Amino acid sequence: MADVKVGSSVNTDIPLWRYMSLDKLVNLLESDSLFFTALETYQHTDPFEGYIPRVAFEAYAKVFEPEIKDLHASYEEFKNRPDQNPEQLALLSKMKDGIDGLGEKTKKTFKTMCKGITVNCWHANECESEAMWKLYSDNGKGIAVKTSVSSIVKSIQHFQQDILVQIGAVKYLDFHDINLDPKDCDTDGHLSPLLKRSSFSHENEVRLFTVPKINSDNVDTFKSKPEFVKAMALELIEEVYISPFAGEPFISSVKAICNKYSIPHETVRESDLLEGHEELLDIVSKW
Repeated sequence: MADVKVGSSVNTDIPLWRYMSLDKLVNLLESDSLFFTALETYQHTDPFEGYIPRVAFEAYAKVFEPEIKDLHASYEEFKNRPDQNPEQLALLSKMKDGIDGLGEKTKKTFKTMCKGITVNCWHANECESEAMWKLYSDNGKGIAVKTSVSSIVKSIQHFQQDILVQIGAVKYLDFHDINLDPKDCDTDGHLSPLLKRSSFSHENEVRLFTVPKINSDNVDTFKSKPEFVKAMALELIEEVYISPFAGEPFISSVKAICNKYSIPHETVRESDLLEGHEELLDIVSKW
């Protein structure tokens, strides 16, 4: 059984929504799997993905500061010894190159680790979001899968798979705010990938994520790639909503596809987000 860990940051009472195109719904139903995108993929839409605020980077750097100072002290002590021989000079040169390159290596390792994290993103909201419909529909032709944390956990644990999936709510911060406390950057014991800039707060995101196994042996050869996590679609999907901006034949096509994959017809809904305004005027006529 897969190991699924739900962080305390997640409000398990709030419904989760994933807005998508119809082909992605078909893929979910056909494959019984969730697609986890590597943060590297978001390089062009949000290059800050996986990074942390300035104050957190500064705190991170201070962790290594004593070690760097010790290395420099050892180098200076060794360099000033009067009894140098060719072997010691070669070792001295190698030691200097290692110290000089330590900063770049640390930077590369951090970037490799954070950009290799994979995520599957959901929108937390009590109701539909007009903004999410417009952002993630294909010219108005879109659907939204409505679910809950408990349904997500059951759907993933339905399958025997050796993987740890963690679930946490994204925290939105000003990455350049020097008044932030580094402790404010912690969410469920994590920094990446549960931090995003304040300008994305409209997403109100809950993330499923996996962390790659990266160490000193493979950091130079590691390539980020997506993950496919098995998840029983019929346990995951509580309801399917059809975009309020969609018309026929798209609506009928969605219902036919849901029927084919045994999604109960009463859980397939046409969004009424744009309806009910005229009824409000009827209140006036009752005076």
